[in-house]
Amino acid sequence: MRSLATLRPDNPITETGVLSEFRRGGLASRAGRGRADVNHQWIDPIVVGAPWVLAGVLAGGAAFAGVRAVVKRRR
Repeated sequence: MRSLATLRPDNPITETGVLSEFRRGGLASRAGRGRADVNHQWIDPIVVGAPWVLAGVLAGGAAFAGVRAVVKRRR
């Protein structure tokens, strides 16, 4: 959440290494033997994406509250 508040938030696509996995072996690199993270791969999108979704929800709520306040003042 801290990185989303800065002017330069993290880039989950490049920083998680997803692009390099597809460039070097495709889906076989995700399901290969000897990987330590095979058991928790299902939770990776949640861990990486949840802060972005939460930030979007908070930003949407703040925008809604701001528009609502402006509309109330005009009435």
